[in-house]
Amino acid sequence: MLLAAAALFSVTAPLRAEVDPLIGIRVAEALDNGDREAAAAFIVAALPSAEDARIRIDLLAQLAAIESAAGRHAEAARRRLELAGLIAETDGDLSPDLIAVFDAAADDYIAAGESAAAVEVLASALAVARDAGIDAATGPILAKLGKIEGTASASAQAVISAHAEAVQAREEQQRGALDAEADKGFTTVKIYYATDRARSGSELPNDFYSGRRGELEYGTASVSIPDQHRPGKIEKPSIWTLDFREDPQRHIVLSSVVPAASEVVFAEMQDHVRRTGKAEAFVFVHGFNVSFHEAAKRTAQMAYDMNFEGLPILYSWPSRGSILSYIADTAVVNLSGRRLSRFLEDVVARSGATRIHLIAHSMGNRAMTDALELFALRYKGPMPAFDQVLFTAPDLDAGLFGEMVHTIRPAVRRITLYASNKDWALAFSRKLHGDSPRAGQGGSEILHAAEVDSIDMTEIGDDMLKHSYYANNPSALTDILSLFWRDVPPQDRCGMVAAEGEHGTYWHYDPKTCDTSALLSTLAYLRQARIAFFNEASLFLSRFVAPNTTDPQERSRLEAALKILFGG
Repeated sequence: MLLAAAALFSVTAPLRAEVDPLIGIRVAEALDNGDREAAAAFIVAALPSAEDARIRIDLLAQLAAIESAAGRHAEAARRRLELAGLIAETDGDLSPDLIAVFDAAADDYIAAGESAAAVEVLASALAVARDAGIDAATGPILAKLGKIEGTASASAQAVISAHAEAVQAREEQQRGALDAEADKGFTTVKIYYATDRARSGSELPNDFYSGRRGELEYGTASVSIPDQHRPGKIEKPSIWTLDFREDPQRHIVLSSVVPAASEVVFAEMQDHVRRTGKAEAFVFVHGFNVSFHEAAKRTAQMAYDMNFEGLPILYSWPSRGSILSYIADTAVVNLSGRRLSRFLEDVVARSGATRIHLIAHSMGNRAMTDALELFALRYKGPMPAFDQVLFTAPDLDAGLFGEMVHTIRPAVRRITLYASNKDWALAFSRKLHGDSPRAGQGGSEILHAAEVDSIDMTEIGDDMLKHSYYANNPSALTDILSLFWRDVPPQDRCGMVAAEGEHGTYWHYDPKTCDTSALLSTLAYLRQARIAFFNEASLFLSRFVAPNTTDPQERSRLEAALKILFGG
């Protein structure tokens, strides 16, 4: 979700670039010109000043790929081992990402004629897969070990035998253990998806889809949310918290990805609507530098945090998931907009949902605006097809966005724009686009259009770049839930203060009374209980949510927020 060079900035004190902010563009241009040496030189020059681990990981991965494509396989393999060390240092030595890195290093060693080294890294990949409980990864690794010939074949067979013994020992240790659902410590959220990513060839959920273009495909995915989850967070392993593997009791985990024919997926959606009695859905479109598994986790997290009982749907376009691929992502996102438009038609016609909301983030807004503009031109229904449409932190030209919403408006009940004046990712994008204002930038220059509720969310944002506030902050999720539930205008929502900007009236969000997880949970309970009036909400609050033993200040904040929402 972070723009390529913007991820290289610090938001404390003055902005300073760690590495060349245009490196992603320079590398892409060099590769387009067939000059791998120049592309590699750009990355090598940037590495010493790349202090952020995620940026360094991206740089090393790209450099290894360039070296491998140039036929420098031994060098590429050693580079991948350096990359593996950094991933282990950052995410723990059982990170699932290590498996693909070790596997690629083995391929390079084999191409370089260093079979013994290939066996060593395949043994490392096998150990990660086994100890992290990722059984689906072991088959391809064992098959590759079985094909090792020559002097290293005996070592490969020894690794295979040792793995079989370790698996048998683990099974004996686990035999007879109870696996009661109540004791699992997590909840599984089922999401539905459409994607025009190509499959990677891996069966691992985290690697199932690549960043390459593919044909439109449908499916379902399962994401586990730990009982100790904090609203707005994507819990994951970290060496700093002594977590070394994905654990559904502590982390949000993508546990399965199941592609299926569109008929099957829409039949499952209709069955969901019948079982729950909730004919409602939201479709989430992610932004730049986001992989499929990250987008799936974010979709499930939003649904879980809002206690959303309808259909959580992801549309995932083929972002490369790399800070170096901003240009590559811009080249595919508009094509995905065409495909998204047809998918939205299917959701309207075939999902069984009668209230459908849309959320787009960052560069994903380019796909969403294109899709909705095309949809609106074709749509002939008597009522708006979509209920709430939220454009969050859109990385899109402000003038173009203002023109497009005129066409989009008849197909939508309410359009909301979330913008921020501290969004450093969009600040960089503006410079990259000739100082043209971006639609997601807030402050006094915030976009103003009669068809749009423009909300300045500058006051919130937990991530380094203040760019993902739409989903990683409980108060933003509370506002989204208010929209989904009651279609309330800004003046009747918590924290909204009218302000005058250079282009007209907009709304400034003040989170002082709305920034707690308690309010988000309260609204989720009230919605589930079908509360319609303030007196009912107050009574429900007293009995079930915040009894008299609750901190008086917290209770007062909750009641004040409910008065605004219900007009009490």
